[in-house]
Amino acid sequence: MRRPHPQPHRAPHKAEPLEPVPRAQQDVLTTHARRSQPRAWLKALAWLIDSGAHPNALATTTVDIAVDLAARMDFQRGIVLYDLDGTAQRLGLSRATVKRHVRILRELGALVWLQHGSRRNLRLPGRPYTATATVYGATIPVAYDTAHGHRLSGHGYTARVVGLTPAGRNQAIAHALKGTTKPRLEPPSRSNTTHPLTADVRGTSTTTHHPRADKPARQSLLGRTVTAGAYRTAYRFARALRPLHGWLQRARIEQLSWVLVDKALDGAALQQVHSWLHEINPVHHHGPSWRPQRAHAYLAGQLIQDAEREHQRGQHAAGSAHSAPPTEEFTTTVEALQERNDDGEEFADISCIEELDDSLLQQMRADAWNRFRFHGDADLVLIAVDGLGRTEASRLYSAPLVDACIRLRATPLLLASS
Repeated sequence: MRRPHPQPHRAPHKAEPLEPVPRAQQDVLTTHARRSQPRAWLKALAWLIDSGAHPNALATTTVDIAVDLAARMDFQRGIVLYDLDGTAQRLGLSRATVKRHVRILRELGALVWLQHGSRRNLRLPGRPYTATATVYGATIPVAYDTAHGHRLSGHGYTARVVGLTPAGRNQAIAHALKGTTKPRLEPPSRSNTTHPLTADVRGTSTTTHHPRADKPARQSLLGRTVTAGAYRTAYRFARALRPLHGWLQRARIEQLSWVLVDKALDGAALQQVHSWLHEINPVHHHGPSWRPQRAHAYLAGQLIQDAEREHQRGQHAAGSAHSAPPTEEFTTTVEALQERNDDGEEFADISCIEELDDSLLQQMRADAWNRFRFHGDADLVLIAVDGLGRTEASRLYSAPLVDACIRLRATPLLLASS
C-alpha cells in the first residue's frame, strides 16, 4: 500500500524558484544542507515543492519517489540505498523518470551523496564480488530553515536546529493556534450497559503473591533460562543498536530483544554486540540491495551457527587435551616458522605512506569513509591526525575527509548524541 502524501504547507504566494544546487555541493562533504530524519524530511520537501522552489518538481511523481525513499530510510539518520530498478518497479515508472526526479531532489538540496555507486569490485579480502551501491542521505536546505525561523548550530551536513528566531517563534505559535480550531468530537453517548453499584468485598479473590506452579520459565533461543535482568539488558541492546544497522529496521524491538538475550546472558557489552552485528551484516554475503524480510530470524540463525561453531571448537579442544603431545621435532619446526614470519617484510614497520600497498591503502580509506558516513565515527582519522599531523593524515585519508572529521570533533554535542 502506498503511503499517503505529506500535507504541504500552503504558502499565500508562490516563491521565486531557487537556484538549483550545483553538482559540486550535492555531496555530504560539500553540502550546505543539514541531515534529517524521514518524517521531518518529507514535511520540508512538501513545503519546497508547494512554494515553487524548483520549476520541474511535481507534487505527484517527485513526492511519490520521495515517499518510496523515506520508507526505506534509516529512521534516525535518513540514510537510504538508491535502488533505481526497485523504485521504478514499485512505482510503475521508467528508470529515466526516476533518475530525473532524484536529480531534482538533489538540486532542491533534499538529497546528498553519501557514496557514489560503482560496478567495480571492492576487492575486499575474504569477501565475494561486491559492487558499491549509491547511498543517499536526506537533507533539509538552508532556505527551509530560513523561511521557518530556525536557528542552527554548526554548518553543512552536521548542523542541527537549536532554537527559533522571533519570527520563527511567532510562526510556530500561529501554527499551533490554527490546530486548536479543529472541531472537537462529541462526548460518547450513554449505553445500556449495566454496572454493579457496589464492589464485591466477600474475599473471593484468587490472586496470590506466589508464582503459578504450572507456568514454566521462559527459555532463550539456545535453551537457557531467561532472567528479568538479562531481558532488560537485551532490550537495551535492541533499542540502542537497531537505529545503527539499516537491515534490522523491519524487526520489532521485542523480537530483537529475545534473540539478543543470549548475548546478555553471556555478559557481552554493547560495543561487542555492535561489532557482532557488523560482522554478520547480510550485505557482506548477499550484496547491498538485499535485506532480510524477517531480520530477527536471520539474526537467530547466525546466533545458532555461532553456538554450533563454538561447540565444535570445544569438542576439538577437549579431544586435543587427551591426545598425545607433539614431538620435539614438530615444536622446533613451528618455532622456526614463527621466527621467519616475525622477520619477514609483511610485518616490517612502514616508515612512510609511499611504502603502503595500493590495495591496502584503498581498503584503509574505504573503512575510514564508511565509518564517518554511516556511523559518525571519526576516531580512526583523528588518531592519524594526532599522531602524524594534519598534512600526513590528509595524504593518507584525503584532505576532505580529514577536514570533515576535524569539524566533527569541534562539535562535542554531536559526538555525544551519536
